[in-house]
This record gives sequence, structure tokens and C-alpha cells, in this order.
Amino acid sequence: MDNIHKGVLEVFITTDHLGEVVVNITTPLFNPGYFQTLTVRNKEVKKVNFDHGISGLGTELSNKGIYVQSDNEITVYAVNKASETTDAFVVFPVDTLGDDYYVITWNERSQFMIIATEDNTEVTITVGRSGTSIIFNGHVYNSGMSLTLKMNQFQTFHAFGGLNSDYSGTYITSSKAIAVFSGSQCNKIGPGACDHLISQMAPVETFGNNFVTINMASCSSPVNFKIVVSENDTHVNISGRSNVSLPNSGDIYSFNTTSLTPTVVVTDKPAALAFFSQGGCGIVSGDPAMILLPPIQQFAADYTFSTVEFPIDPFTNSLTIVIAESAISGLLLDRKNITSEHWRPIIGSNTLRITNILVPEGSHTIYHINPTVTFLAVSTGVEIIIHTDIQQDNNCSISVPVPGDIIDNDCDGLIDEELEDGIDNDGDGEIDEDLAKPFEELSTTTTTSNTKEIVGDNLSTYMVIAGVLSSLFAISCLSTALYFLKRKLKGKSGQVEDVFSSISSNNVPPVHNAVHKKA
Repeated sequence: MDNIHKGVLEVFITTDHLGEVVVNITTPLFNPGYFQTLTVRNKEVKKVNFDHGISGLGTELSNKGIYVQSDNEITVYAVNKASETTDAFVVFPVDTLGDDYYVITWNERSQFMIIATEDNTEVTITVGRSGTSIIFNGHVYNSGMSLTLKMNQFQTFHAFGGLNSDYSGTYITSSKAIAVFSGSQCNKIGPGACDHLISQMAPVETFGNNFVTINMASCSSPVNFKIVVSENDTHVNISGRSNVSLPNSGDIYSFNTTSLTPTVVVTDKPAALAFFSQGGCGIVSGDPAMILLPPIQQFAADYTFSTVEFPIDPFTNSLTIVIAESAISGLLLDRKNITSEHWRPIIGSNTLRITNILVPEGSHTIYHINPTVTFLAVSTGVEIIIHTDIQQDNNCSISVPVPGDIIDNDCDGLIDEELEDGIDNDGDGEIDEDLAKPFEELSTTTTTSNTKEIVGDNLSTYMVIAGVLSSLFAISCLSTALYFLKRKLKGKSGQVEDVFSSISSNNVPPVHNAVHKKA
């Protein structure tokens, strides 16, 4: 996607695999073409640079897909690094993608990108009700109108709405799996400066019903949120506020919270929730940030993350944690109990608590001694988070459980919720139907990653979410407020053959941690 400033496009690859991983990176359709084979080891970070011409520009159908394959689990993230505007986007493995999406953007220079993963893919885009049009091939598509495209594998479609634009609620459906990214060329939210925003959209089949809003650590600015609903007559309950009814699928509801009022959000039908931080946050030139928040059902039981050194000014690295109060004592950071004395309640929940803790530079692992206990971890700063997120799949099939397979074996919307002990741990009347595996830490030495240049501007804050989606790692780095989201997902088969992504001109570091096992 396009960045208002032209900079350097970089793809970063890392792994938590103990052995050496072989990675192939190609641009099958782009001219000039690119092909490289590299190897990456545990905690090591490799960087690949791309020509700026591969960015999505304006509104165009083009050949800008980048194809990444590996023979074991990797994390892939891309950075569009420009003066004062640097951002990152999440990249999901191919088998975690879907064919129905809704776009969420803010209200300035909005844009979205579609990437086809197979030949002969028919894509239909129905423009949302926000008033922004798509102008393509001499035709104007206004709100409610549909544009149909024929796309082949690795082709990309990029739409740009102009200065005062918002594509929120735009519905995209396809005959085969596609990837969808959305954001802004440069958007100002509240005080501070504008910044490039981008996040990968989750397919509708992975939408959830229960969310927790969070704040950015050490930031007193209000936090903005947007909800998009996937079905008609959806009711939204934000704890402490009046219920909201959204009559149509694709409707958007926006709200904000103060920095210290985390809140439960419940919808009676599937929805997605996007986080938009305001600029400023104590820094006059601070920039905003955007990221999708995982539903509570997708919280994970362990996360591994590594801070990234900034060569000019060091950052204060923080970790925001949401977990049930009864489980706090079993939570470990680098094998030590978390000593925070400031666990705060969450409005609308009698059980969940939230805290922010400082973490030193380096690599860290946070996990629970009971692998069936899940929680949310959000790292503020320039960091990479590895987590395991799983979203409920409406087409789920019952499968034989393997401990720690990160698959919803019993199709109840949860993953790995039973211990292999012959007891009904989750109280659903079934025994050992979806098995967790006790956490095993890697006995490796922490190394410093070579991603010191990830930030291309004067960052004030940054944020990393450790969420869950089926076998994928994603990093979402947002400019001055730099967000890194790393997700680990597994497809229903338990394997992810490859990672497919597109680099746009948004300073976005896509992070994919896909389980890549070649047949």
C-alpha cells in the first residue's frame, strides 16, 4: 500500500525454530523479477530489500504480489520506512485466508489492497456507505455499487480514496481465497502528526463476539475504536454505555475510551474491532497507529517476543497483559513470576484484569504454567511478539486432537483447552477432546536482532499485540506509534504450506509466522 513519503521497502524474516530454516522469496509477476533463497536460524533476523515500485499506488490492478515459502515455521514482516512515516502490516499464511472481508479505515487518505492467491479468482467489491467512491477504468463506483474483477495468482488490486475518504464497511467477496489489507496513506488522528496506517483484515469467518479494549502504556490520550458487523440487526454492548443497534451488515460504530478505562465489548453476532491510537501521547510530533484486536476466544497461552533496538534513542518497553484474576499467580515472564502490583479491573468483567509492566531490552517469553489458561499480551515499543491465535471457523470439522496442535479439534471456537488427563477440564461434557501441551521453553541464547533500522521517524510510542489466529505470525508496525503484531496460526490440516503477501508502500512490517512444511 502507498505511503505519503517514498522510502525503503524491507521484508524481515525470523524464526523460533531450533534448526536452520530455508526460505524462498520471489515476485512471480512483477518486472523486474526477484528471487532469493536464504537461511534463517532461531532468533536470527534476515532482511530483504525491494524496489519502491512494488508499492500499491493510486487505484490500479497490477502484478505486485510477493511470494514467501519456507520449509519450517517463520515470521515475516515488512517495513515501509520513510521520513516521518513508517508502518507495518500483518501477513497471514495462505491457508488462513478467506473469501469474505470487510474493510476498516479511518477518515483520511484511506486505501485498501487485495491479493489473489489463485488463478481465475473473481473478486466483487461493494463500496461501503461511508461516501467514498472507487474510480477505476473510467468508471465511478459510489456507495452500494459493486465492482467485479478477474484476478490471477499474485495479482494485486489497490484502491485509494483521496484526501477526505473512508472505505470502512466496504465488502469484498471472492471465488477463491484472497488477502486484504487496509489503512491510510497518511492519517492524522487527534493531536500530533499524520502517519501511514495499515493492518491485514481478518476474514469474516474468523470474526468474534467478545473483546477487551486496551490502552497504550504510558499514554494519557484517548483511544479510538471502530466496530464492523457482518450480519444485519447486530447489537453492540459496550460496558457502561447504552446498547447500540446496527441494522445492516457492514455498518460501522465508532467510540473512544480514556487511557485507563479498558472495557469489555460484546456483540450478539460476529464482528471485528479495530484499534486506532491518537497521535501525540505526550509527544507533539507523535503519530497514530492502527491494529485489529483479537476476540477473547483467541487469546493465547504463551508468547515469545523480542525488543528491537533503536540506534538513536532507547525506548521504554512495556507489556500490557489481560488475564483472569484467578490465573495471575501462574503467569511467568522469562520463568519468573510477574510482580506487578497494579492489576486493574476491566469494566464489564468480574474476572479479567489488566496491567502494564516494564520489560528490558532483549528476547522474552511470557506463558502460563497451565497451558489451558489463555491471555492477551500487548507489547508497547518496537518489538516482535510471537503468539498463537485461533479464530473460530464456521466450516470447522471435528478432528483427532494432538497435544498443542493449535487446532479447534472439537469446533467449539476454542483451541487446546483440555489437559491430557482423562478429566473434563473445560466442563463441556467431553474428555480430552482438544488437547493443550505444556509450554516448553527454548534452551537457546538470546541474540540481538539486526532490525535496528525498522523505525524511520521519531517514534513516540509503539505497540505489539500478541493475538491468535490459526497458524500465523504477523507484525503490525505503525509509524510513530509503532505496532508489531505477531500471530502464529495453523490451518485445519495442521500445516501451512507457504506465506503469501504483498508489499505496499506503507512502512509496514508484515509478520507471518506460518508453519511451513513442504509436502
